[in-house]
Amino acid sequence: MGVVHRPDDILNRRRRVEIALRDLNPGVRELVLNIVNSWRGGKSMEDLKRAVGEEKAIKIVKELNLPEDQ
Repeated sequence: MGVVHRPDDILNRRRRVEIALRDLNPGVRELVLNIVNSWRGGKSMEDLKRAVGEEKAIKIVKELNLPEDQ
């Protein structure tokens, strides 16, 4: 049937994203948010590395528990 999300789950996800992206400037934050929302694994990881650098990209992926390869 599908996955059911409770409202608390959605708020927790939003809060985790805000914390992970808090030290980015608004333009870069918007770009990274678009990449994270349309996450496709390896391709998205490369885009994220280009946008914020390798160290910050790895930190964001770990904080948000995103899969690196799909």
